[in-house]
Amino acid sequence: MKAYPISQSPLYKLVSRRKLAELLDLTRGELESVANGGIRNYSVFDTEPKIGKKKRHIEYPHAPLRRVQRSLTRLLGRIAPPAYLHSAYRRRSYVTNAAVHSYSQRSAKIDIRSFFQAADSSRVTRAFRDQFKCSGDVAAVLAKLTTVSGHIPTGGNSSTMISFWAYKPMFDEIHTMSLGAGVEMTCCVDDMTFTGEKATPGFINSVRLVVRRFGLKTHKEHHMRANSPKVITGVAITSNGQRLPNARRRLLHEAFDQAIGETDLREKVKKAQSLLGRATEAEQVEPRFRAEVFLASKVLKEAKISVRRG
Repeated sequence: MKAYPISQSPLYKLVSRRKLAELLDLTRGELESVANGGIRNYSVFDTEPKIGKKKRHIEYPHAPLRRVQRSLTRLLGRIAPPAYLHSAYRRRSYVTNAAVHSYSQRSAKIDIRSFFQAADSSRVTRAFRDQFKCSGDVAAVLAKLTTVSGHIPTGGNSSTMISFWAYKPMFDEIHTMSLGAGVEMTCCVDDMTFTGEKATPGFINSVRLVVRRFGLKTHKEHHMRANSPKVITGVAITSNGQRLPNARRRLLHEAFDQAIGETDLREKVKKAQSLLGRATEAEQVEPRFRAEVFLASKVLKEAKISVRRG
């Protein structure tokens, strides 16, 4: 389906909860029940911390809300995104994000700290009211469907999409500032990257001030020299084009060793699935990893056959 401007979205100028329920394939009663479920709509848990990383707090929606959030994401996904955005939308990814940036120019990148948990639900309400021109009543219901405990849920189906629309005015302002400085900007969820002669510490400080004005905080600021390899959203930009970073190559090799060496059959399936995911990601960066995808698929298939045979 061809993307269209926000003014053509079924959500635009929506003033009726009944119509919203129809768009989401719900009855009015079902809409009210899900919208008012609050934290009861979620499973809340912490992930096991990985080496070098903190544990993650996850708010995962139960099936009824998951379906609603997926429907909303589909509706929002039909709206033409700005060129600088490389997340949430089809054919936009961390790989296309990195491809915009140049080996031969200086770059800088900065993240928003705990973006989803810091994203205020009032910003979501405001986005539907001010950008989509929904009635206050409808905007409030949409915010209830896409936030929990006053923020965007870390495990929600719609969280990446909603976080962008909630803070689109901020990202647009930073993009306008970038254009004025002759700097190329991209955004992938909460990761902003800037390339150009004026992508300096002073410029990034101006970005930080805009983010702070919107009630958020930044961290992980990095500056990368021109004519030197740089890693942008997990992709190495080199003089020979995009490459898989050495750290991700090492993890891929380790995943192969773990999947092949595992003797517990059910655990072998899990490790083979993880391996296939890593191999597929590697192929997206470098097509030459297609052979690894084939081998990973073979390992997974054989593991599943072994489990079925007992």
